[in-house]
Amino acid sequence: MIGAYLVDTITLRQDKGMDKWGEPNTPTDVTVKARVDYKERNIQNAAGQVVVSMAKVMMRPRTIITTGFATRVANTISYKDVIVFDDGTIHAIIMMGKMKDFSVRGIEVYVS
Repeated sequence: MIGAYLVDTITLRQDKGMDKWGEPNTPTDVTVKARVDYKERNIQNAAGQVVVSMAKVMMRPRTIITTGFATRVANTISYKDVIVFDDGTIHAIIMMGKMKDFSVRGIEVYVS
């Protein structure tokens, strides 16, 4: 059902963690169909601070991960990832949540 509303294309730049020498691995860019809702909102981030979100990005369900970045698969998302809009602007992820009715239908990501 959510697929009909995903009219925008974004790039999810996935963080791949650190290698054995402590250097960052090359991030992976994944092109994703999404819906971007531009609206300022006051959002509480993972640290408990109230910050301003410039947009809400809705996309198909993804698994939220907190560890195992070097071996992650394409259908995951993390707070270390960034979202790149079509115009090239890079946005950090502030908060993520699942959209649901009777089952999980998608994920909402609020960006700065």
